[in-house]
Amino acid sequence: MLQYFASPEELAKYSDDVIRMWSIGIRYDLRIAGMFMTLFYLVGLLLCSHRLSWRFLQVITPTLMGLIVFTTAMVTISNFYYYQTYHNHFDIFAFGLADDDTKSVLLNIWQDYPVVKGVLASLFLGYVSYRLAKHTLRDQPRKPWNLVVFIVYVLIAFIVLFLAARGSVGTFPLRRGNAQVSELLLLNKLSPNGFMALDWALKDKKMDASFAPVSREKGQELKAILGFDGIDAKTAPNTWLESNKPNVVVSVMESFGSNMLAFDHPEKNDLLGQLRGHFQEDFVFKRFLSEDNGTAPSLAAMLFHSPFENISHGSEQKTKLQGVPFNVYKNAGYKTVFISPGNMAWRNLSTYLPLQDVDVVYDQNTLMGMYPESEAELGAWGVPDDYAYRLAEYLLSVSQEPLFITILTITNHPPYEAPARYEAYPYAITPDVAAHTEDDAAAVNDLLKAYQYAADAFGQFVTKVEQSDAGKNTIIAATGDHQMRRLNATYPVEQALDRAVPFYLHVPKAILENTEWTYDPSRVGSHKDIFPTLYNVSLSDTEYRTLAGRNMLAPEDDKSRAFGYNVTLWIDENGAYPMSGKAAFYPWESTTSLRTSGDSETPSEEQQSRQQALPDLLRWQLNSQVRGFKTD
Repeated sequence: MLQYFASPEELAKYSDDVIRMWSIGIRYDLRIAGMFMTLFYLVGLLLCSHRLSWRFLQVITPTLMGLIVFTTAMVTISNFYYYQTYHNHFDIFAFGLADDDTKSVLLNIWQDYPVVKGVLASLFLGYVSYRLAKHTLRDQPRKPWNLVVFIVYVLIAFIVLFLAARGSVGTFPLRRGNAQVSELLLLNKLSPNGFMALDWALKDKKMDASFAPVSREKGQELKAILGFDGIDAKTAPNTWLESNKPNVVVSVMESFGSNMLAFDHPEKNDLLGQLRGHFQEDFVFKRFLSEDNGTAPSLAAMLFHSPFENISHGSEQKTKLQGVPFNVYKNAGYKTVFISPGNMAWRNLSTYLPLQDVDVVYDQNTLMGMYPESEAELGAWGVPDDYAYRLAEYLLSVSQEPLFITILTITNHPPYEAPARYEAYPYAITPDVAAHTEDDAAAVNDLLKAYQYAADAFGQFVTKVEQSDAGKNTIIAATGDHQMRRLNATYPVEQALDRAVPFYLHVPKAILENTEWTYDPSRVGSHKDIFPTLYNVSLSDTEYRTLAGRNMLAPEDDKSRAFGYNVTLWIDENGAYPMSGKAAFYPWESTTSLRTSGDSETPSEEQQSRQQALPDLLRWQLNSQVRGFKTD
């Protein structure tokens, strides 16, 4: 993995860290081996005590060895491709297989990864181990040992296995924090083996599902560290907005990542289609991060203010939340609508959304009923995106009340299949694209076409709405849920680009003429800032929960909240700060770039404290809603 994912030039700067990575990595391997071997060692001692049980041990051991080596190989191979896709070792997101549409996920795995080769290679290694063990134990008689020799052997074996299982001879065993060996994040991700990473992911998942009452004092402490006066805000009174409530449409676009958008070229590799003109005319913030790195966690953060992705189908799935976007617009007199061309049984959203003040949920089943031709285009995750936009356009044209519409698209998702009827703009595997992927040409072309289709479909929607009667009173926003998959990134210089998504915002002229705003495209932000921005251009004198977000169009930027936050990365006007590993700060390459310097500095203690406090504040806020406050 080190050779595959890191360049020699990059590693040359961190030669001492590479040695530490190997040292810690070997200790993690020994820890897993020690824990496994201790169990087999104890069982083996018991089975060696009698002639018949010794024969049973001779028969069963080769099979066990084969299974162990096969499992180890499969976990290692899976961890490799997991890192290639998500740029992390196994983490909590790996459990999405059980939470998502399992059939579709397995189909994607089959289509996107060398499953057959991986299984065959693992079977081969398992078989070799089976044969070696069988040969080693063949015709080995049971030989009773001298008692003294036996005791010495047992003691030495126990000491060796104990030290291996601890991974350390010091006061503390080898722990998760020991994986942080370098400022180069790649080395930290490669230190643990797949088994250790899965163990951590399982513990994270257990913590992810835990809720408890919180203290008001803790909340005040966290807000003080972050420099926040509070986590609630209020829009300015605006008589024009009160009399002319605009429609608000938010499109959360599947994998609309800046890491792919960076390869856009109007003539050679057009990745925007009809969206290009709108990107040039409207507001676009490009120094902008997704809050998380998967659809479910990003959606939970944006729409439900939840750092726990399972909020919609976990223990609190029947708890109504206050201050979430649907609730804010519902209280302001809006009809709230959720549209997706996918199946909203996913993550229990068809049940959970109405609880959170969504009046109507439309999904693939509705769309296939309204547009029968879409049924022939039904794919693994749903029908093509443009059907969702058609429905939204129709609802805007007939509604007699202000609408708040959220759209979740799905087409730009593995297996990356644009509709056969789609007439694509020019696209090509440019040298930059080729340098960031290991996929074959056919697969990369599918990526490019699906990405372009998704952007073009949204662009066509914006054009049609602008040209309609509803256009002069409809705000349209869009962002990506996370980065584009299947693309490599060069860390640390592309760490922000790898987590970035654009924030597009169209505000009709009449609204701009009646509100105060300033557009500075160099402002940094993230998903946390989308709804505070929308509230301030659509609602008058309305209270809302801002948390860490702020109005990106404010005449004077809120410096305490002028940063972007992803669970793996924090950015501000100065540069990027990884959220894990050794504290590090990477200055921007330029004042408008998403690339950073390859050299890091140590951030201030204040910055480090803020990075630690924000995730705690987000958890505190949700716990205060679902479990309340502690009583003295």
